[in-house]
Amino acid sequence: MQQVTPRTPRLEDCRFYHSMTLAEGEMQGEWDLRNNPQGYLGDYNFQRCSVLEIGPASGFLTFHMEAQGAEVTCLEPPMSHLWDIVPFEGFDTDSWRREFTATIEMVRNSFWYAHRQKESRARMVEADPYALPNTLGMFDVSLFASVLLHCRRPFDMLQSVAAHTRRAVIVTEQYNPALGNEALCGLLPHRGAEPQVHTWWQFTPQFFISTLGLLGFTQVRLSFHVQRQAAARRDVQMFTVVCERPTTKQR
Repeated sequence: MQQVTPRTPRLEDCRFYHSMTLAEGEMQGEWDLRNNPQGYLGDYNFQRCSVLEIGPASGFLTFHMEAQGAEVTCLEPPMSHLWDIVPFEGFDTDSWRREFTATIEMVRNSFWYAHRQKESRARMVEADPYALPNTLGMFDVSLFASVLLHCRRPFDMLQSVAAHTRRAVIVTEQYNPALGNEALCGLLPHRGAEPQVHTWWQFTPQFFISTLGLLGFTQVRLSFHVQRQAAARRDVQMFTVVCERPTTKQR
């Protein structure tokens, strides 16, 4: 694990995953969460909480939680361990990884660009999220904001992060009612479709309720909300589960 030194990028070297308003005006991102950030975060009260956020992208949720009184640590994998790529036979993984790495560097630049403007105190660390070291410490809350669909081993990552979480784990993902009410983690990529090598899964809410229940987070709040995917010009139905340890007072 290593602490990431803050960057001072130029605006032209940034790519915004989240839409946000900065001094230069509106930064258009792939997702615009500004209409309902609290819904995205399960209406959790972050005041005086330490938060571990996995994969902050441009940091919109980071800065929102800070404004609510949280102390936020963001975690990203090292660039050498960037993504769990779906191994489509015959796909040019090396070329895709080079292009995707350049894109992610620009997204990380957008985080630091906004971080400086907003005078954020959030820190960034790099570590393998499947094997977090003890030196990372403990946090009141951990957040997975549309992250686990991109991870080859979602249970392992939840287990790794839960071990560093005192109170609550919050997970937000896209909602597909056709999957039903069972604890399902459905494989998305398949042969014959255009390779989408960075997305593995679609989940039911019950998958996270059951998984986190096994890990000791048995007090559950489930909510549904709609968020704007600006890049696709569509509204997307999503769910958020807030799973807390039974000794935790509801916030």
